[in-house]
Amino acid sequence: MLKLYFLFSLQLLVKEVFLDDLPKDFGAALDEYNMQVTKDFACFLLIVSKLADMKQEYQLPLSKISFTGKECEDSQLVSHLMNCKEGRTAISPFVCLSGNFDDVLLEPGTPSHVVLHTIGLNHIKAPVLWPQHFDNQGRRMSLNAYALDFYKHGSLVGLAQDNRLHEGDAYQLLKDFALTIKSISVSLRELCENEDDNVVLAFEQLSETFMEKFAQV
Repeated sequence: MLKLYFLFSLQLLVKEVFLDDLPKDFGAALDEYNMQVTKDFACFLLIVSKLADMKQEYQLPLSKISFTGKECEDSQLVSHLMNCKEGRTAISPFVCLSGNFDDVLLEPGTPSHVVLHTIGLNHIKAPVLWPQHFDNQGRRMSLNAYALDFYKHGSLVGLAQDNRLHEGDAYQLLKDFALTIKSISVSLRELCENEDDNVVLAFEQLSETFMEKFAQV
């Protein structure tokens, strides 16, 4: 009996601590948005890559050894680098050696160093929201539901106990979330001409309610 009670309590705790998946219709809409934004941003990177300083791109970052001079014309590495140009416009020539093409820019797990560094941009700055996160071994990582849990019970101590967060870290995370929601709410109000728009009103109510709970911490 004690074992069953423990398992039941653990199940309730896990359900509260980790975020559930989005409803299918919301998830489908978010996936469609993410892919469209990613494609647009990848096209943008392909365009601005023409402004890259290729002399620096063919230079090793630490040793500053360059592979563009005449003294490197007989180098097998340089020859291989030059042969990797086709189908690669916005990614580093050294990343090309691993068999990567520009299409890796569409993958959410692509690291920032893949993009040409002299253009001052990378694909992780694209305004996307991936509903799932994975570690470097491809295992799905659960998302902590601290914001939703706090919205439900308004207890900072509860977050520290149940969500395994340090109170100081939890406070800062809640503050960032509250300011983010406030920023979205204000932006929507400025952009939307309809004062009674349901989305705008929903974000305003969410922001006000969350701020009220946060102010009591």
